Amino acid sequence: MSPITSPSTILVTGGTGYVGAWVLTTLLARGHTVKAVVRSAEKGASLKSHLLKHIYEEDGKKGLDDIAVDIVVIADIVKDGAFDEAILGVDAVVHVASPAPNPGSTDPQETIQPAVDGTLGVLNSALRASQRDSKLKRIVITSSVATVWTPSPGARTFSEADWNTHFVSEVEKLGSKTPPLTVYGASKVLAEKATWEFYNAHKSEVQWDISIINTPLVFGPAIQTPKSASDLSTTSKLWWYSVVQPSSKLGVPPLSTPNAWVDVRDLAEAHVRAMETEKAGDERIIVAEGTFFLNDWLKSKGRFACLNFIFLVDLANKAGAEFYPGRTFPKSTAETTKDELASEIYYDTAKEKRILGIKYRTKEETTRDTLRWAAETIQL
Repeated sequence: MSPITSPSTILVTGGTGYVGAWVLTTLLARGHTVKAVVRSAEKGASLKSHLLKHIYEEDGKKGLDDIAVDIVVIADIVKDGAFDEAILGVDAVVHVASPAPNPGSTDPQETIQPAVDGTLGVLNSALRASQRDSKLKRIVITSSVATVWTPSPGARTFSEADWNTHFVSEVEKLGSKTPPLTVYGASKVLAEKATWEFYNAHKSEVQWDISIINTPLVFGPAIQTPKSASDLSTTSKLWWYSVVQPSSKLGVPPLSTPNAWVDVRDLAEAHVRAMETEKAGDERIIVAEGTFFLNDWLKSKGRFACLNFIFLVDLANKAGAEFYPGRTFPKSTAETTKDELASEIYYDTAKEKRILGIKYRTKEETTRDTLRWAAETIQL
């Protein structure tokens, strides 16, 4: 499929979200015109305001007319035909919208069904648009490493060839007692599987292709200005309540639990490159900086024997002292260095390096930029 070049018109779902807003910002910086799907006019006005503030601070531009964003209000994105009109005339779609884990829900389908139906809604509208409009070339969809990772003992490296079957079977077995993060993982697995099944069934009927971005935990500053830390996105809240204001109320994993991560700005760049790069078509691509323990973001010195890596800087404390003078941030301890029983998780990102070539920000850069941003927006 021909790559998307600037200037083009791009439809973005989930633009008011943490990742989506950075995707919008990255597209605008490339010179694209964006149609941003929002659930209400009020959310659209707030999004434009936040984008304007960010662009003005970065580039010195001002005036709402200076940002090429067309707000498209779709109150119910799972309604049949919801995207039929919005998708006409666009060169590409970046579908970021998906339900976040809901700790208060006892029905897994409240998370799973919107994730699957929302994605299929975009694809069905794209299929119908193919009969009226031939501009659309690519659909980029945000998925998760939850679709490739399966819990297992010992160290293991996962790649795009892997599929998680554990989460879906857990939902089937546990029903209303399924942990929220397991439900979320199942929703991502089922949404991505539905995507590939739909695409393969209709591939001969359309002129567009798809690219899937499989993302781990996402950290970094936001475009939006939250009222407080409790208004942060799910993964930002995890980082905040582990590194800055430790809390057991939100059920965050222990500092010694291994995970993978990526800076939100690098993830947004990956989405846009997946849209612009011909070879990204028909591919699922893991985008991750690497494996980490939450303790890494605190640690000043120490050696993880299993990772053979020495951390030489005190990330949060060093940056926190600059942006929050007089405040003491949590420090790592030997006891929280690593859970010896925890499985080590690694991801093979060779495909991303070959196709997208992202230069990832480091933990130091992400920590410093997040705390700088937070000092201007969040009161401790």
